[in-house]
Amino acid sequence: MKTSYIWNLSHGRPFPVELWKHSKIKIQVNQMDLSELDRIAITPSDIHILFVQVSFAEWKQIQQTITSFEGSPFVSLILVSSPDGADQIQEIVQSHPKYLVLENPLHVRELRMILDRTIQSESYKAAALDIGNSCLENVGFFEGVFSLAHQEYEESKKENEALRSILQYEELVKRSQAGINTALEKVNDMKNQELIELHERVKASQQLDELREKELKQALELQKATEQVLNYSRIEEMNLDKILRAQDRLFEYTEQEIKELVEENRSLKKKLGLI
Repeated sequence: MKTSYIWNLSHGRPFPVELWKHSKIKIQVNQMDLSELDRIAITPSDIHILFVQVSFAEWKQIQQTITSFEGSPFVSLILVSSPDGADQIQEIVQSHPKYLVLENPLHVRELRMILDRTIQSESYKAAALDIGNSCLENVGFFEGVFSLAHQEYEESKKENEALRSILQYEELVKRSQAGINTALEKVNDMKNQELIELHERVKASQQLDELREKELKQALELQKATEQVLNYSRIEEMNLDKILRAQDRLFEYTEQEIKELVEENRSLKKKLGLI
């Protein structure tokens, strides 16, 4: 925690403001006699405010010593309260921004507000400097972070481009797949149609084979019937031939021979017991 040192410089005059607590800064009042100005230790890590309570004659005695604190970057403010020389001192220091000459008589409430705002402002300034120094100390880290972020951004762009290409390729694949599916459907339809036509052809071939088999069977039956008719015709022809030969033989016999044959036939039947 930083410390805000308020140096009360006077010949025995007390500090007019009651100390208060600050949430982030410790406030400490150091009483110093005007003869001890060379003992003021300005530390660089803290806040320093000089509160000078002097008469105009005293101011002239210490003016050169007080002026030595004007250039210190660690002295935030030099407050001057003088009961008899406020206007004269104001004319002397008005060109330097670190001085603030208070009105006479002194208003304690206004002094408290001035001190509080100065301490608050210096604490913010110190915090900003700490942050700035930290950033400078870690500039390499931040450059690395920024470089990494830039690299990640570039890689992200590349990944996005790659992803876009993949999506485009996927879209083309989907379109190609859709075309392939359509072509396959057409091929399947053609195959189904061919199968149907092939089935019809097989069915027609089977019917043709059945018809041919039937025709062949009928032809065989016709051939068999024809052969039977021919055989029958031959038999009839043979019988007819026998009949004709018998008739021819019969016509060759005389009446007497016929009688003898008839008689011979009758005798034979008797012998056989047929009569």
